[in-house]
Amino acid sequence: MAMPVDPNERTLTRRRPVFRSWSRAQGRVRRFGRTSGGATAVEFALVMPLFMLVFVEILQGGLYIFCYAAIEKATFDASRSVMLGALTSAASTSDGFRNSVVCANLIAGLSCTNVVVSLQTTMLTGTGTGYSGFVNADETGLATVAMDNSQTQYCTGAPGTYGYLQVFYAVPVFSPIWIALGNVTKFRGSSVVFTRAAVAFRNEPFTTTSVSTGC
Repeated sequence: MAMPVDPNERTLTRRRPVFRSWSRAQGRVRRFGRTSGGATAVEFALVMPLFMLVFVEILQGGLYIFCYAAIEKATFDASRSVMLGALTSAASTSDGFRNSVVCANLIAGLSCTNVVVSLQTTMLTGTGTGYSGFVNADETGLATVAMDNSQTQYCTGAPGTYGYLQVFYAVPVFSPIWIALGNVTKFRGSSVVFTRAAVAFRNEPFTTTSVSTGC
């Protein structure tokens, strides 16, 4: 007479082959790892430079976008101060305007020494005035701004005048691809690419005393 089989024992009996198969699979994986030799190291050496290049490009692009967004906001805020006649005596010079108005609105971490500012104003009537003063001689593009704060224009203008504020930021370049493309310039001894923000506006008819810039 056959003895009844314990259900639990039957369950364990069915599971044993699964455990054996898993053990065999682990053994095959270990043997494959041992027999592959230096293949993994070679594959890593081939892929790693490409991975690092992509990583550097992501960092470079992110830095450029970050600086552009920061400069755009600072330019808008600075132009509003000029437009409303809300400048203080600290902005009576170009350097003062850059330090106390533009750079004061920069996001923390960006250097004010990398900022170049050009502020032009004009009336719409009279010889040599109007928006033609903001373009080059043959009217094929905007007038070139020297990336040197000692050579840029700075004029806040009177009430009712039209202003054109341009702010540039020298973004450090460490990407080999950006350097190879040739769009990189030297600024204060470093390789940089300039991001630019610009605002055109008309001064409000403010009655408060505005700073004198000698323009």
